[in-house]
Amino acid sequence: MTAAMADLGIGLTQGGLLMSIVAITAIVLALFGGMLTVRFRPKTLAIAAICCALAGNLVGYAAPSFELLLFSRLLEGLGYGLQTAIMPTIIAEIFPENKRSIPMALYSMWVSIGMLFIFNFSNVLSVSWGWRSCWLFCAALFLVALVLFAFVVKEPQDSALGADGTTWQEQKRAIGIEAKNPSIWCLTLVFTIFGLGCSAFSTFAPTFCVQALGMDPAAANTDTGFLTFGMIAGALMMTGILAVYRRSRSVLLIVATVITGVFFALSFLLNAPWQVIPFCLVNGVVLQTIPPIVFAVCPSAAMQPRTVGMALGIATAGDHLGAFVGTVALGAIVESAGNDWLAAVPAMAVFAVVGVLGAIGFHYFMKKRAAQAFTAEPAEA
Repeated sequence: MTAAMADLGIGLTQGGLLMSIVAITAIVLALFGGMLTVRFRPKTLAIAAICCALAGNLVGYAAPSFELLLFSRLLEGLGYGLQTAIMPTIIAEIFPENKRSIPMALYSMWVSIGMLFIFNFSNVLSVSWGWRSCWLFCAALFLVALVLFAFVVKEPQDSALGADGTTWQEQKRAIGIEAKNPSIWCLTLVFTIFGLGCSAFSTFAPTFCVQALGMDPAAANTDTGFLTFGMIAGALMMTGILAVYRRSRSVLLIVATVITGVFFALSFLLNAPWQVIPFCLVNGVVLQTIPPIVFAVCPSAAMQPRTVGMALGIATAGDHLGAFVGTVALGAIVESAGNDWLAAVPAMAVFAVVGVLGAIGFHYFMKKRAAQAFTAEPAEA
């Protein structure tokens, strides 16, 4: 960002807009991308998402002005928002419910692996060929991804998503049913709080280390970067847990949310530099417990097969919204307290409590639906 700002002659406000426009677009597209699966095949939407991201990187590479670079970020946001809702929908299509947990858990590693990959490669690329080379490099990766995705991913023929022969009224009715699903909104609340707390810590941890612990900025960036390694380990751990745990996944979500909430509250209570690396490693593992469970249970929480994509879209839109709000909210809270980082502790604790209430609500509504289905079966027979 600093290189791009200097090259284009822009300040922090415009530099921040380059980030926030992606987040805002992703919030909208995650929601509407899920709705579009009622009408269009998920694979078609996924290819459109990859093409948007590819085009965004090519335009960004050639952008001679801030305005065109901002437009390129809008294109990237379209692809980013669409893919976060569509990719898990395709996994839900391909794998039956009893085999869905492992691929969903592996899919949830995309954030941590992507961050680890680009943060290291961008240093080499930008030093050797300038900041624009990062855009060209990502465009090349998207081109490879587009070819692989188009030829390798096969959707089941009997999928209810994007099925032909349905009228607009039937599609609108299906969307309306899912929009009133309390289970999905509780799950979305959990994912929103997760995104909020996770982004708040990952964004402000280096600044906290510098201001509150007196660390060197370079050391603070390096030490807090261990969060990524912990997240990768957490995804692998959850893959194993979900493979062997066959009981109530909604109860597992409550446990994961409680543990995550405890770490939310502890995030800004560190008081010595030596604590940063071990905390970030363990916190990374903890933070990666919620996404695999959400992706695994969300398709089952949908009211009907054709609205699975919409259910996932609502939940992932909550994650994006939380990530966007988290950085703004926590920054404002700490700043209003005179840059006292202890003010972040009760705020993070409140976020945690709200998330736990969402998980409990999800468990209640799913249990209620199961009981209704059980009592309805004899009558139908």
